[in-house]
Amino acid sequence: MPSTHAFPRQRGTTLIGFVAGVVVGLALAAAVAVYLTNAPIPFVNKVQRATENVKPGADGKLPDPNQPLYGAPSTPPPPTAAQGDLPKMQTPAETQAAAEQAAREAAAADDGTRYVLQAGAFKTPEDADGMRARLALLGLDARVFPVEQSGTTLYRVRLGPYGQIDDINRIRKTLASNNIDAQVIRLK
Repeated sequence: MPSTHAFPRQRGTTLIGFVAGVVVGLALAAAVAVYLTNAPIPFVNKVQRATENVKPGADGKLPDPNQPLYGAPSTPPPPTAAQGDLPKMQTPAETQAAAEQAAREAAAADDGTRYVLQAGAFKTPEDADGMRARLALLGLDARVFPVEQSGTTLYRVRLGPYGQIDDINRIRKTLASNNIDAQVIRLK
């Protein structure tokens, strides 16, 4: 009985085609790998390694590669011939007396008044914590104080206490450069 199919019967299967493709692919990959390993690499032989030029010193240690970055060592200027130009050396007793005098002046200037900086008063604790986090990113330690006022609770964000005006001015400058307005409040 003759075949009724119009196409001749195909030989082989899908598995044989797959295996043949893998073998041809591996052969091509191996040929490319052999070519690349035998090809010259540009610029490799034209530059010496830095360690080939370095010779150990007399003590057997390698020189410091950062030595030129240190700059010239500074030496104090030689003393002048005139004795009037030299500073007077203080005795330990004079040094102690000067330190005590400075402490007395600082105590007189510090009358015990303490100040805090208030960075805001908020209606919700979330807003207050947001300001506290913003201050923490600036490296400042702030605290949130809830206060009952006219039947509502306000959450004050405060920094401090501080005793020196210089500290307050330095922190206010940092806050102002970050668009945070802070009020100085004197503690009683």
